[in-house]
Amino acid sequence: MAETPFSDFGLKWFEDIVKRVTEWFSEELVGGLRDLGASLFATPLPEGDGTAKVFSKPPKSDGLWHGIYEATVAGEMMIFGLVILFLCVQGRHFIRIFNMGSAYEQRKARRSSWTGAFLIVTWYWLAVMTLYFVHGLTIGLLPNITQVAEALIAMLPHAVDTPVVTLLMAMVGGLSMLAVQALFFIRDVLLYVYLYGMPVGLAISYGNVPVLSGIARRICAQFIPLAILPLPAALLFRGYAFLFTGESKLAVSGSFFEYLVVISLPIIALFVTWKTFQYASPLAARVLGTASRGTVLLGTVAGAAAIGGPRAAAAAGRWGPTAGASVAVSNRYRVARRTGDQPASDSSDEADSGGRSEYRRKENDPAYY
Repeated sequence: MAETPFSDFGLKWFEDIVKRVTEWFSEELVGGLRDLGASLFATPLPEGDGTAKVFSKPPKSDGLWHGIYEATVAGEMMIFGLVILFLCVQGRHFIRIFNMGSAYEQRKARRSSWTGAFLIVTWYWLAVMTLYFVHGLTIGLLPNITQVAEALIAMLPHAVDTPVVTLLMAMVGGLSMLAVQALFFIRDVLLYVYLYGMPVGLAISYGNVPVLSGIARRICAQFIPLAILPLPAALLFRGYAFLFTGESKLAVSGSFFEYLVVISLPIIALFVTWKTFQYASPLAARVLGTASRGTVLLGTVAGAAAIGGPRAAAAAGRWGPTAGASVAVSNRYRVARRTGDQPASDSSDEADSGGRSEYRRKENDPAYY
């Protein structure tokens, strides 16, 4: 009976792992495409039909919207906003008592305060009207998403020529699909936060408080890109519907390019959504990006610590992997010189000089001369 080499077992084990992981990511990609629908790109709106969504009070069954209406329409958030705006205006009047500031700035602050008061009082209806417009425009731009998804799933090959390439492409496509769904979920959460807390932000923005008003104005302006977040992705889906559905669809040949077309939809959707999300919420985008970079940096620091010790790890953590590698190499060379494992050129130079260093001066070591 012929014995089977142990290497064959290892190869078969590795192939099974690659195949299984590829299947997991492929299932995530296909499942994400089939779950796509208008609900993913939908903008949260209160219950009701037509103009009742905007101008009527949401029922108690619509919990979040009912609470937002109660807080922003003659509620605590509107009162807080008006009080903060009043205090900011009175602070400007108090400064004028000491002849600080100009009359022009005083008149400008007065006009700005009236604008801020109007926006605070009408904020709920303005915000819901904006979201209602964005929702209608998104529905108008979106094609038949189910038809686009089925066309891409039918195009998806079982595998490409190389299993590792298949694994990488399936992994990128599956993770991109998950990331797109996560971004739209975070968008819904941030929209509710803006709807609830915007009266206070508007009060500070139009209160003309030095520094604080500028910061609050930039934060309040980020509501607009957050509201229009689904529009670029909706336009992308319409383009894919034009290219790959219907009678005049684009012909794609080769398993690699077919797989590339399928995964390009979630990748590009993630890219355009992420760019819009960066404008809408730069702090959240910075936190998510820092978390991904921190994982890579942690591995770099651990490797530098194993090779070059604490100093190399600290340099890698502060200045990056290149600095960590440089410190690690210098540490290894210093240890080698300390233990006597010196390069051949250094040994020959010391032998020619009688065991003394060339930089030593005669008056410092008279015994050598």
